[in-house]
Amino acid sequence: MAKSEDESSIAALRKTKDALKQILSALVPFLRALKEDNASSQSDTAESDVGASKKRGKPDSDESPKLDAHSRAEAQAAVALAIGTLRYMGARLRGLDEGRKKGDPLRVELDNIRSKLMELKKLEAANQTISEEKGSSEQNEDTNDNKQKKRRKILDTIASERMIKSALNGK
Repeated sequence: MAKSEDESSIAALRKTKDALKQILSALVPFLRALKEDNASSQSDTAESDVGASKKRGKPDSDESPKLDAHSRAEAQAAVALAIGTLRYMGARLRGLDEGRKKGDPLRVELDNIRSKLMELKKLEAANQTISEEKGSSEQNEDTNDNKQKKRRKILDTIASERMIKSALNGK
């Protein structure tokens, strides 16, 4: 009986190790993007003093592009979700029931982050649809109702980005 318990423990540890590898592989692109964005924004603030980039002989167009607000919010939400998932896994490995019950703060936090991430993905898909329709709208004229719907989606995107930024920054 001790062998089967050891084997089940080893199997559980392997599953945990595989889950950690999946989290790492999904997280690395977001961390790189945020790191590059932070580095470029820090260099922008350092270079804003009397045109330091021109003094070094670098044109402004060579600077790395910053993340747009939507991409930054998505990356921050993904990182927050990964950290919350790691907290949940750590609690489970310690034998705690943290996050298992529906009203538990960790569970509520993870559910909120997941819902915000899904909203971001839906908004991104809606914006792609809008940009595709703009290309075809040159040939066909849109009605006022369709234009208002498109504008509303764009405004909702901006508002959602602000909400996610403030939620992730704790402001």
